Amino acid sequence: MTADSTAAERARALLADLGRADAVHGGGDHPAFGWRRAGLMAVTGKADGPPLMCPAALTVAADAALLALRALAPAADLPASGALLLGERARLMGLRRGGRSSANGSCRIIGAADGAFALNLARDDDWGLIPAWLEAGAGDWGAITEIAARLPVAPLVERGIQIGLPIACAMPAPTGAHWFHASVPMPCRSGERPLVVDLSPLWAGPLAASLLGRAGARVIKVESTRRPDGARSGHGGFYDLLNGGKESVALDFASADGRAALQRLIARADIVIEGSRPRGLAQLGVDAAAAVARGTIWVSITAHGRDGAAADRVGFGDDTAVAGGLANAMQEGWGEPLFAGDAIADPLTGLHAALAALAAWRNGKARLIALSLAGIVAHAIGAGIATGAQLAEWQAMADADDAPLYPLRAPGPPARPLGADTAEVLGEC
Repeated sequence: MTADSTAAERARALLADLGRADAVHGGGDHPAFGWRRAGLMAVTGKADGPPLMCPAALTVAADAALLALRALAPAADLPASGALLLGERARLMGLRRGGRSSANGSCRIIGAADGAFALNLARDDDWGLIPAWLEAGAGDWGAITEIAARLPVAPLVERGIQIGLPIACAMPAPTGAHWFHASVPMPCRSGERPLVVDLSPLWAGPLAASLLGRAGARVIKVESTRRPDGARSGHGGFYDLLNGGKESVALDFASADGRAALQRLIARADIVIEGSRPRGLAQLGVDAAAAVARGTIWVSITAHGRDGAAADRVGFGDDTAVAGGLANAMQEGWGEPLFAGDAIADPLTGLHAALAALAAWRNGKARLIALSLAGIVAHAIGAGIATGAQLAEWQAMADADDAPLYPLRAPGPPARPLGADTAEVLGEC
């Protein structure tokens, strides 16, 4: 595959990776047109500079995943474009490009003495970790930037990882990155309509579950009564797009009854989607391998991976995109590490997770399918980076394009209130 491979070519390759050879129909726009028409130019480039093309064909990767998903579910009510999903939140929220500051403002690309890294302070608690991380007081981004500029990048990032910060080196995408890892397949339950238990928060996992719902699955969203999905307090229309049509169950995971109810739901599920670190699941008494052995397809979405030291790392869509090589791709193309898009690792991963889950269901094979936000971005970038004359051509095409932006998805049913269906759903267990 190359940077300008077609979406159909990539879709067939994705299906082949999943043991499928379904016919792929349709295609996608050129990377320059896809990036602009998805609204991603508005969130790529410096705040005081022109809108920029991304040197990696990420919209083609998104279109490919959606084409492959449509090949598995040709009658499904799926979005018209995978690229649309990459720019959807930014357009709804009116986000704008910030160069080394992410579109939502929570993440920065910071220069150290010998390199650059991304730091995402998306949670209030993250600011409380900064003094321990830098071994100095730093109450704002300016102070962090000033201190970091004098220090080597590797120990800065390593110490940040150890204390639980969402942080990552700006580095090239690893070569030959595979987009998922899966356990040995086991027989799974069969039927026309899988039951999906969605344990995931925020964006990637909920998007995957939503797409499966559009492909005909019954989806039950499960949240903690004490710590519900943080996206509930974000943009309401975007939350509804990700979670409308799902039943809502809320459980107290701190109680024995709540954990027992969770176990019963998992035992009934054909597909489980979760976005937790493995140790977090273990604390709830959840054993993914045991669920797979019983016939459940288990989709695990992490920031950096399920194995080794990566399993304990935290991360969000912007910092993991940097870890996957996106800031480095921008540096290769435009001479400076910059953000491209809006937390783009999330929608890319959600699309691929839905595809992997539905393929496993169609194959009748239960397995643990592990995807990471950083790994999906690395895989997409691995198709090639446009530089020099090719990137200049892409930029000129995007600048000259006057076609309308892709139409935003029409609002669907609103997301159910927290726990609205708990009694009814648990009554079925």
